[in-house]
Formats: sequence, C-alpha cells, structure tokens
Amino acid sequence: MSSTSAVRRLRGSVDPAEAIVVVVRFGVLGLCALLSLLGEGDVPRNDLLILTALAIVMSIPVPVSWFSKGRPLVEAAVAAAVIGATSPLPEQLLPYLIVPPLAAGLLWGALASSTATLVSLLVLVGMRARTGDLSSRTDVNLIAEWIGLGLATGLVGSWARSVATRESQNSSTYVAAHRLLTRLRDVARVLPTGLDEVTLAQQVLGAMREDLGFDRGALYGRAEGGVLMPLAYAGTDHVDWVPSPDEGIWGKVWASGQVVQQTGTFSDPGHGHSAVLALRLGDRRVGLIGVERDGGPWSARHLSRAQALADDAALRIDTGQLFSEVRALATVEERRRLAREIHDGVAQEVAALGFVVDDLRARTADPETREELGDLRGELTRIVSELRLSIFDLRSDVQPTAGLGAALTSYVRSVGTGSGLTVHLVLDESAYRLPIEAETELLRVAQEAITNARRHARARNLWVTCRVDPPRAFLRIADDGQGLGTPRNDSFGMEIMRERTARVGAVFTVRQRVGGGTVVEVTLGPGGVAAEPATRSDSAL
Repeated sequence: MSSTSAVRRLRGSVDPAEAIVVVVRFGVLGLCALLSLLGEGDVPRNDLLILTALAIVMSIPVPVSWFSKGRPLVEAAVAAAVIGATSPLPEQLLPYLIVPPLAAGLLWGALASSTATLVSLLVLVGMRARTGDLSSRTDVNLIAEWIGLGLATGLVGSWARSVATRESQNSSTYVAAHRLLTRLRDVARVLPTGLDEVTLAQQVLGAMREDLGFDRGALYGRAEGGVLMPLAYAGTDHVDWVPSPDEGIWGKVWASGQVVQQTGTFSDPGHGHSAVLALRLGDRRVGLIGVERDGGPWSARHLSRAQALADDAALRIDTGQLFSEVRALATVEERRRLAREIHDGVAQEVAALGFVVDDLRARTADPETREELGDLRGELTRIVSELRLSIFDLRSDVQPTAGLGAALTSYVRSVGTGSGLTVHLVLDESAYRLPIEAETELLRVAQEAITNARRHARARNLWVTCRVDPPRAFLRIADDGQGLGTPRNDSFGMEIMRERTARVGAVFTVRQRVGGGTVVEVTLGPGGVAAEPATRSDSAL
C-alpha cells in the first residue's frame, strides 16, 4: 500500500468523537498551563510535561482493539497519579481529571465513563494517602468537586454518543436504501425482460417445456398469507390444479425442496405422469412448478436439469416480486400524499368559498343576484363532491388481505352513492389472486373508466363486470350515456388506460355500446377469462 493510500485510509477511519476528544484534551491541557502561569502556587514543570506527553500519546490514532477501549482508563490512572503525587495538591492541574471520563463517554458509553471516573478517584485517593495529605479538608473538597465534574461530563458525553449513534444508524439505513434502489434501477434497465415476474415465469416454463417435453405446466409463486398464486401457464390457458404447500405432492416438494414425480396427471391419477419442482432460493422456497404429460415418466437426468433451471429462475422471479412490492408501496404512499394535499388544500379553500357565497346570497335583496349566487353555490358544491371522489380514488388501493374484487366493490358502491348512478356489479373471483401489480393496474383502469362515465357520459346506469381466474382476468365497464364523443386535445384518459393495461400485458378495447353508451374492456392473460354472461349483446347490459 502506498503512503498516500495509507494516509487516506487513516483519514477515512477517523471518528468524529475521537476528534472531539483530541480537541478537548489539548484545550483542557492549555487551560491547566494558563492557570499555572496565572496562579499563586507553583506547579512542578515535570508534572505539566508528563500531562503534555500523556495528551500526545493518547491522541495518536490506533486500530480498534482492546487497547483502544482501555486508553481512557490508562489516561485516567496516569493523570490521577501525576496529580495525586504532587504536594501540595496542584489545583491548576485538576481540570484535566474531566478529560478521561469525557473521552470514555464519547467513545464507549456510560459504563466506560463511570469506570474511568472510578479509576481516577481510586488512584488519586491512594496517592494522596501515600503522601499523607488526604487529611486536608481542602484537598478532599477539591478532589470530590473535580471527580464529580468528571463524572457529570462523562455522562453528558455518553448521552451525546447515544444520540449520534441513533442518527448514524438512521443515516446508514437511508444510505443503504439509496444504494440498493440505485442498483435495482440500473439492473432493471439492462435486464432483457425487466423485473416482471409474470414474464419471467412464462420464459421459465417455455424453456423447461423444451427440455422436459411436458404437455401442460404451471408456475406458482408464494403470495401474501402463504398461498400459491399462479403466475404463468404453458401448453394450456388454464388448469384446475389446487396446489397447497401443506398437502399432497405439492406439500412434499415444498417441505423437502426435492423434485417429486408421480404416476398419473393432477386431474387424472390413472393416466400419464406428473411432477412438481421447487423454486429454491437458498433454504427458502419461493414457488412451485407443476408439469404433466400424457406419456411415460421422465428420466432422473431430465428432472435434474429441470430442477437446475428452476433454481436458476428462483432468484429472478423472487426479485421481480420484490420489485413489484416496492413499486406498489411507493405508488400507494404517493397517492395518499396527493390525497392529503387535495383534502387539506384546494378542497378546504373551495368549501370556504361556498360559505362566502352563502353569506353574500343571504345579504342580497336582488332576486336575480340571489339566483345567480345560488347557481354558483351549486357549482361549488359539485366541485367539492368531485374533489371528495378524487380523494377517494387516490386512497382506494388493493390490500394484501383484500384483492381486486373487494377494492372494486367498495369503489363502485361509493360512486353509486355519491353520483346518483345505478351501478350493476358482476364479480367472479377464483380462490387465487393476480399479482398485486396487475390488480392495482386493473383497479386504476376501472376507476378511470367509471370516472369518465360519471363526469362526461350523462349516464343513468353503469355495468361493471370483473372476472378473475389467475393468471387471466376480464374487466368490462359499460354505461348507457351519450357514447364516445370527439376526444379533446387535452384529454389523456384513454391513453393512460392503454398504458396501464400494456404495462401488465393486457389488451384494452373501447367501443360504442349497442343502444347507446360506451364499453371499455380489458383482457389479461392468454385468451383472457370467458366474458360470459357478457356474450349477450351490449343492449342487454
């Protein structure tokens, strides 16, 4: 290592507390020298030189070791011995007794500070007893005074250390989070498929199907509550398997982490063969893969290669799920912040304007003015209602314990109550849930479509259909309003809905409703979920 790099390393390892101790040490030493020059008594030059040498030695940086922790105690003992051995007691040097407890408190905490104070007391009393000067009441008072000041100073130093430690821990947490998020952003930009767990799962199943040659396969990821959620299918649009990490062949693989093959498929035990593989991330299981085929069994070599492929994919899929969770949490927090800003800002100001209009209307005697003010008051009331619904939009989220259906039900019920629309809701959800990112985007599309119908369509009825059978889903929002008009140049609602559906790989369509109105449909997954009973004509909605 070069001398320059060594110096840089030494500088980089300097603790601010150590720097403070060095400054205090030489500051107090300078004070002792000044008091010696101005005082009436004489302090032996050797004592001052010894303390100076002690201060210099104790200020030399050393690696963290047992000696560094014992340095304040050594300093306390030497300083007390020098001061206690001098007769009469050198009052000008007594301020140095506060330095060791302060150094111990700042560097190692309250226990070290108290120990350094006790060492100073014992050595000082022992040396004074040896010289026979301990009987002096003045000496006893001075020793008690400065030992007490040293203890108090040391405790203050230990308190400052605890505060600085907490702040340092908070800062280091943010630094670590910033570093990780920066790396995550960079990785997400260069990965060929980004961090979408559904796309990753589809790629894994595709590669595994080429190697194993199975007829049907499904990849399940671990979701909230410990349930297994289907992320992708291969060779089929849907399977009726009900995997559980606690039962059957699925439970065996989840517990052992080893691939298990059985005679018979999952739906027909008397025909074909099936196997389950674990997505292993170290000692954890992050998902399961089920495959089946109508032919004979797989060889151990083929299953071993497939398990290696699953292990390689586990990290990518789990990372994708973590990324989705982080993004969802950040989005939820930002939407709630905006809701608070609207509620505490513009909503309150518009409501206050309504009271001003009420006051003006009550004081005017002109009927025409009263009528105009009444119209203005009605418009302000409408704006406040819109703001409240906007706040509700922002605070409506998919929860870990309640999925898309619950969030959509709560939302349409609120819209129906607040807008006067008659809402017809058809909800059909399986026992499994979509990834939370997909549920969130579908909810936002539904909110935007419903808001458009409520604000612009002049509709009386609203039909909302939601069918979820992961990884597929179907969403339809229809109204009996005035239908699609000419879009404004400053209107981005349709474009935003298209972007949201494209983000989760869904298909977005919008068309005129037979009989008047608009129909917005979103289809997610291969083939989507059957829209029936929506196969009836739109006029029957």
